[in-house]
Amino acid sequence: MVLLVGCVGLLGSSTVQAQAPALERDSERMAELVVAPVYQHVDDGTTQLDAWSSRIQLTVPLLARTVVQSSIQYGLSTGEALSTVQGFTDLQLRVQHTALVRQGRLVVGVDANVPTGTEALTARELRTTIQTSQRPYGFQVPTFGQGWSVAPVVTWAVPATQNLALGVGLSGRYQGGYRPLASSTADYVPGHEVELRLGGDYRIGADATVALDGTATYIAPDTEGGQTRFEAKYTTSVRVQYLWQRRSQAIRLQARYESWPESRYRPVLLTEENVGTGAPVTQQVLPSIWQSAAGYTQSLVGPLGLGLRGGVSHYTATNRFDAQTVGRLQVAPRLQWDDTTLTVYTAYTGGSFTGFEAGLRTAIQF
Repeated sequence: MVLLVGCVGLLGSSTVQAQAPALERDSERMAELVVAPVYQHVDDGTTQLDAWSSRIQLTVPLLARTVVQSSIQYGLSTGEALSTVQGFTDLQLRVQHTALVRQGRLVVGVDANVPTGTEALTARELRTTIQTSQRPYGFQVPTFGQGWSVAPVVTWAVPATQNLALGVGLSGRYQGGYRPLASSTADYVPGHEVELRLGGDYRIGADATVALDGTATYIAPDTEGGQTRFEAKYTTSVRVQYLWQRRSQAIRLQARYESWPESRYRPVLLTEENVGTGAPVTQQVLPSIWQSAAGYTQSLVGPLGLGLRGGVSHYTATNRFDAQTVGRLQVAPRLQWDDTTLTVYTAYTGGSFTGFEAGLRTAIQF
């Protein structure tokens, strides 16, 4: 049987993570090593998917306000009637420097993706990663190797009033090519990106802050052998957050919307053994997303603490899925000593599909 599928599995994930908070550390902070293994299971009523992965991250402060960070993951993905895919992801590197300029803060940095990840998949392995790379499932390792990239970032934040701070950021990403399939005869080159970010934080009392930020990203077409394979065009997003902190407890409320237009692409024609491409079509490949979440953390007795988080996500319909709505509940007890934090968490997802996740995060400062 021939399956007609979009090439979303070949699209890099950097865009969707554009709003991850910038890395900022005090010059007096120590180096930190994080090891975070996790197991994930998803059942959508048709297919069951299982994934095991582990992330290793090292952060080292250098000089007065410069930080270097490296991160890599090892993953194994499999599923009902699907082949097992396993290996390393690409090594991610970040160098960031913070400068205090007058009353503002200027942050400049460079992110790089080093191609250490598993590439040259078989047709059966590609079938697995197409499943695990679907946005609603939220797998830690949706795909493996995606080639090298370099992304310079500049952010400027300045207090506008005593209670209001404003910021603007500009970044770009230059992508190199890679061979996603063993049968590839030319490099697949993900589209280069340019991103603009605007945001503001407003303090509404001694303990509470409201933040609003927006992002607009232009994405050049993905190409293979000089021919356009996938054109996502652009994406925009907006996020609002309320944060309340007092002594040993904190409450965080968030709402976020991410918009994607229809994409023009050449579909992947996937059989049991071979991979081909079809004629160009224009369809909704990447879902627009509505998300809301609430989190609560509390320090209990001695080194013991507890984190709770609940949220709802709605994904609009695409060429592969009907619209999906899921809720997620996470419980995360933790033990924290002077230089070590141990967090064990479990999460359950229910709604249009069901899922379960369990992980362990160990952070050691030295």
